[in-house]
Amino acid sequence: MLEKIRTLNPDYQIHELDDSFNEYGRIIKQDMQEAIAYASTYQNINAYDTSVQALEEMPCMQGLINDVYGYLDVMAGVVTGKNKVLNGLEYHQCSETIIAVTDYILALGKRQDMVGNDYDIEKCELFYIPKGTVVELYATTLHYTPITVKNSFKTICLLLRGTGDSCQRRGILKKKNKWFIAHKDNVEKVQAGDYPGLKGKMIHIKHL
Repeated sequence: MLEKIRTLNPDYQIHELDDSFNEYGRIIKQDMQEAIAYASTYQNINAYDTSVQALEEMPCMQGLINDVYGYLDVMAGVVTGKNKVLNGLEYHQCSETIIAVTDYILALGKRQDMVGNDYDIEKCELFYIPKGTVVELYATTLHYTPITVKNSFKTICLLLRGTGDSCQRRGILKKKNKWFIAHKDNVEKVQAGDYPGLKGKMIHIKHL
């Protein structure tokens, strides 16, 4: 499927999870099929269920949480939807661990490449994430919603509990433990008060 996506998008370099990914995160070799099967039942709509108790109580999930976060209080959520653009980037003061329930693409950047609260979208790198892959994204990695490669995407994400809860905005701090910049063409986000710090031509991916 990756080669088909590359053919549809000749203007973009879409990486496999090769050595270039090491600057953004690490691949975790762990069997999460029980969690993937559960999340697969979610509908193909744009939604984020931030904390799913049934997932968090699975032995495989408990093992992953303890290995990555050292017994901290972590929530496991499910993100689903259809998305063909990169129109924002965010980061957290903790790793975000993701489990690919479907194939999808991640656009990633580095916090150290930000200039103040601005970031040049041309510095982003695109990675193809196959179904079943478990990845820890480091706290220094800029990221956002997965990009669809076929029909829709589904993913499980792990974050410290409380991430995304409401708080008073401070600069690009949008919610607790969530710093976010929008692209200027992301009118909905900008009108809602998000800072248009993602500069350059918005990334659009054609999917199957």
